[in-house]
Amino acid sequence: MSLRIKKANIGVLFFILIGIVPFAAAFIYALLYSFGVTGVANDGFTLKFWETVIASGSFFKSLGFSVLIALVAVVISVGGALWITLKFKEQLESRFFSFIIYLPLAIPGIVTGFFTFQLFSKGGFLARISHKLGFITEASQFPDLVNDGLAFGIILSFIALIMPFFILLFLNVYKNERVEELSILAQSLGASANQIAKKIFLPILIKKTWVLIVLYFIFLLGAYEVPLILGQESPQMLSVLIIQEIKQYDLDKISEGYVVAVLYTIIVSVTAIALFLPKRKTAYAN
Repeated sequence: MSLRIKKANIGVLFFILIGIVPFAAAFIYALLYSFGVTGVANDGFTLKFWETVIASGSFFKSLGFSVLIALVAVVISVGGALWITLKFKEQLESRFFSFIIYLPLAIPGIVTGFFTFQLFSKGGFLARISHKLGFITEASQFPDLVNDGLAFGIILSFIALIMPFFILLFLNVYKNERVEELSILAQSLGASANQIAKKIFLPILIKKTWVLIVLYFIFLLGAYEVPLILGQESPQMLSVLIIQEIKQYDLDKISEGYVVAVLYTIIVSVTAIALFLPKRKTAYAN
């Protein structure tokens, strides 16, 4: 018993040393930099960087833009994965379709971004096909599908990256929770297909996976490679805005970049704690 307790303590110690200490140290450094306490060009505590970032509104524009893109991508991915799981669950058991689903999970985000750019840009594959078929006569006539204001390319790449994961997740939950048996039982009692989907299929799958859905939303909120390749100049997603501010030649911009990073970290941390902490206690209580 004491050996198990020691092993558990060692695991917690490694988690603190590897997961929490570096994060806390980086956050404290960014916080001090944002207040001018550290940094090459900074000479003491000041609030001017915070005032500049809040007054410019760039952070709030990027935050709203990032939230909207992540929300649209997650809603479409989860909705599509639920529909595919419900309609094609038997076909998805075959080796060929399993390979098709697993394949996108092995492709890095940066590769997906480049592939989307090559496919949908004005000089890309679809534009060339459209020109050959006579639909357009110049590249400029091809619609803006990457680096565009609606973030079509970013959303499409996000969906391609995460929808296969949700399909596999929903398939596993479908089997483990015996949704098939429950559906047959409900059908024998006179329930229609729509009632089975609304009362059994959707509630079980969403309730069992909502934590991962929220985590993927937070993950997309901070995604960097895809928005860097496929995003527009303004507004940008938060991760791109932070990196560009920190790499500016203007040394004041570096401190402003750390202000944005600190604000983003606080918002995500508070949101995660508010979402997960009470639910986790309830789950253990049950």
